[in-house]
Formats: sequence, structure tokens, C-alpha cells
Amino acid sequence: MSKLKKHQKKFSLEGKVQEVTIKDGYKVKYVHVETPAGNNYVVKVAKRLRRNFSSVLIPGLGVKMTGEMAVCKKTGEEELKAFKIIPDFSKNATEPCQNQILGLLEKSSTQLTELKLPEIEGICSKSQKISGANAKCAGKKAQILVCQKSDCQKRGAGKVCQALSEALSDRGLQDQVTIKKTGCLKKCKA
Repeated sequence: MSKLKKHQKKFSLEGKVQEVTIKDGYKVKYVHVETPAGNNYVVKVAKRLRRNFSSVLIPGLGVKMTGEMAVCKKTGEEELKAFKIIPDFSKNATEPCQNQILGLLEKSSTQLTELKLPEIEGICSKSQKISGANAKCAGKKAQILVCQKSDCQKRGAGKVCQALSEALSDRGLQDQVTIKKTGCLKKCKA
């Protein structure tokens, strides 16, 4: 049997992140982007970019994405997959913008659509004040727990502990993060 082929086109998209779908607790799988025209797109993030952008892409952040748009010939559904993501960290990226544009570039046509973003209210900036319960967490040192059980040591827990301490000292985080050697926490991965 032959597989159904998808018709692929290149796309370029600019807009604001509305929502991020996380896989395995730390990898970005999908990014929901609102374009200046008010259109919403769900963009799948390429595997090689997922880990890098897990903590970067936040709702309200302006982004530029390029990649491929695959259209299934049988169902006609479009799937956008981003191979390049450029976040916009400028001050204007977290405030309502009126002059951003959306461009869908297709191999078959030379049309470029330019649309304006409607005003968006309620987008807060990246820096937030620490108050209440967050103030208690900000004062405590972060801890990294490392198992010292013999089986875990044989699997490389000692090397991980050493690598972590070197990384913390290289970045100057020894006073903010402590490495605590513990017994078995019953969460070891065999």
C-alpha cells in the first residue's frame, strides 16, 4: 500500500504566543499563535527546538516562525511545523502592538497578506513583583537531590553530582543552589 502524500508549502508567521502545549513536563510540543489579523494557528515545534524553547515561549511573547505547512490530500487538514523560531524580547513584544504583520509564503503563489493586529489588553510584562507566598520561595535555596545508593552510584550518580557542582560553580550559583546527597527516594529509573 502507498501512503497518502502531503502537499508541503513553506510558511512564515508572525504573531503573539497565546498558549504553549508541553510534553513530558518540559518539552514544547505545540504553540498556539494569534496573528495580527486575529487568526489563531496551532504550530507544531520541530523536535530539535523543543527543549530549547520550553522556558522561553510564554503567553504574550511576540514570535516569528518559519517552517513547512503540510496539507493532507485526503482530509485537507493543514499542519504547521516550525523549524525556526525567533522570539521578540523587546519591550514592545509584551505590550499591545498594532504594526505587526503576518505573511504566508507559498511555493505555488506569490501573495503576501499583510494584516493589522487588533489591540489586546491585559498582557502583563515578563518582570513581576514578588509578593506573598512567592516571597517565601524566593528566600530559600533551591536543592538538587542526588541518590547515594550503591546501585545509583554504579549507574553514574556520582558523576552527575560532580558535573552539577562544576556547572553551578561555573555559573556562580553555589550560594543559590545546594546539592543534597540523599538515600533512596524510591523514584530511581531502572
